[in-house]
Amino acid sequence: MKSIRCILVTALLSMLLTGCWGAKEIEHMVYVNTLGVDYVDNKVVVYIQMVNFSGIAKKEAGQSQEQKTFIGKAEGDSFDSAIFNLYATSPQRIVWSNVKTIVFSNAALKKGSVVNQVLDVWDRYYEFRYTVWTMATQEPIEKVLTTPSIADLSVIYSQLNSPMRSYEQSSIIAPLYLYKFIWKWKEKAETVLLPYLEISPDWTGNNEPSPNISMSGICFLHNEHFRGCLKSKDILGIRWLEKKTQRTPLVIKEENTVLAVIVMNKIKSSIHPKMKHGKPVFDIKVSMQGTFPELISNLNKKELELKALKEINNQIKETYLKGLEINADVYGLSGIFYRALPDEWNKLNDKGEIPLDSSSIDNIDIKVNLVSGGISKIE
Repeated sequence: MKSIRCILVTALLSMLLTGCWGAKEIEHMVYVNTLGVDYVDNKVVVYIQMVNFSGIAKKEAGQSQEQKTFIGKAEGDSFDSAIFNLYATSPQRIVWSNVKTIVFSNAALKKGSVVNQVLDVWDRYYEFRYTVWTMATQEPIEKVLTTPSIADLSVIYSQLNSPMRSYEQSSIIAPLYLYKFIWKWKEKAETVLLPYLEISPDWTGNNEPSPNISMSGICFLHNEHFRGCLKSKDILGIRWLEKKTQRTPLVIKEENTVLAVIVMNKIKSSIHPKMKHGKPVFDIKVSMQGTFPELISNLNKKELELKALKEINNQIKETYLKGLEINADVYGLSGIFYRALPDEWNKLNDKGEIPLDSSSIDNIDIKVNLVSGGISKIE
């Protein structure tokens, strides 16, 4: 009798338990991997890249399944209206919690109100996260989102969605998280250094072209205004002042002949603002350590260090001057001056900027310590 009562109580309690009737199967939802934002003919155009999770899974035989990437597109008078127009054509519920990257077109960046619309919606909707990569592109966004990754890798592992993997190996252009983009975009005197993507034709597969997405430069934004973009070859000085730089190559040349390739690491830098003759100027200090994967010449350690110092000094100056050509504060000097000398900044600034010219960098102090790498030796 006691056992019968226990069975009845268990049955009644189980009837009170809630089930998973409202749960959705993973294949019944649209998971956004990358969001693209464009501005065309006074309309905000939104693209979403959906990645089929089966493309990441492995078959029982151990081979990757066929890669499938789907693109959704909608436009509207604002970012939010474009999103709701996208909902209207979606076959299933769109889930935003898995977004890894936002890509802005140059047209969207030039229209500052579009960026503000995106940030406003991002701040209000609970599914959005701030730890997503933020990038720009001059390519058609749809083309960027449909470019497949090489070697049958998922696009999740491309520079579009996992930029830190390649950056850790060769630190040239630092990836940017959305939360840092928001801080720099909204903060007085700050400059946003936004990486931009291009489709590189340099890769091939089975003797056929296999285009690949890569970071090819930086776009600069200041006081919620687009200033322009510079190619990788023009922004080589930024890596010496970027806190995230881990490992970066320095090529030492003489009359177009490569003398050595030095891999620099342990890079530390600082910028000190001051007033000189009534104008703001800056002292830059940089120190680093270098090793040699390639040493062609017979130069000794002292000679190589001097050549490295000269090349780094030139790169810092040349990048700064390239920035001035597009009215961009590439090293964020205005923000540094504002935090260190706010009273002077308030007297000198014009619309959130202090006057900068070719003489604004006063001194550059560089220290390079070269050590032998592997079995190579230097005297």
